[in-house]
Amino acid sequence: MIGINHNELYKLHIQLLEVYEKSRNGSRLFQKEIHFYNRQLGLFSENIVQKIFVLNQLIKIYEKDREFQIKGCSDAYYAKTYKDTETK
Repeated sequence: MIGINHNELYKLHIQLLEVYEKSRNGSRLFQKEIHFYNRQLGLFSENIVQKIFVLNQLIKIYEKDREFQIKGCSDAYYAKTYKDTETK
């Protein structure tokens, strides 16, 4: 493991989750899973290692959500069904 302690790792996870939550754009995909792990974090995580594990699970869910968004964008691009707003 790299030279990082549990507190620093916890803070990094929190920062990454904040970025994901801000950029979520109202997507409700995986909302039940996110709610479940948020409850786990608040109610059942007793020590920092458990909290890091739960935060890591949340990050994986957000990454899975973004994967669907990226796939949708690339599908629309390659199908040429999008309206190009960049070209004048």
